[in-house]
Amino acid sequence: MTNDTFQTTCVRHPETPSNLGCSRCGDLICPECMVQSPVGARCPDCASIGQAPIFRSTPAEFSQVVLLSILGAVGFGVAYAVIVWVLWVLPLGFMIGNVAASFVIALAGSPVGDYVRRAGKYKLDARLRIVAAFTMFAIWVVGFTVASFLGVWNGVFLNIVAYIGLGVGMYVAMNRVRP
Repeated sequence: MTNDTFQTTCVRHPETPSNLGCSRCGDLICPECMVQSPVGARCPDCASIGQAPIFRSTPAEFSQVVLLSILGAVGFGVAYAVIVWVLWVLPLGFMIGNVAASFVIALAGSPVGDYVRRAGKYKLDARLRIVAAFTMFAIWVVGFTVASFLGVWNGVFLNIVAYIGLGVGMYVAMNRVRP
């Protein structure tokens, strides 16, 4: 390699020739001080700035999402309990009613995930996926509690088919909030 390839040197290491500039500030950097980021090579100063605000919810925003998720879980849970009660009252038989109730909780994952994503102001915060999963679980607990008050047998909620439906619902809700 010849010296005429490099016209300039690194800002932090004046003895190291470099033509590579920081993708944010434009300062020349060498491979020794370069920090690789999703948008290209950056100098150590620009790389330490942190994430953009779209990637992280503030504590106040996150608290608001958790509160709205709890309120949403109560609303969705009561609706889930009423749907399961209607399925229980209909003469479908235990197996068909049980599978239908599991489909209801599994299909609820999509609107619940959208609800959490909207409550989180469409932030790309990975913690919102966990909130969506806990919201689905809270919906199941509220639905289980309210349905038992309505006279639905607890076995509708406490079997492997119901658990699979809950797991699918949690998975779908988490993926609707995917960053």
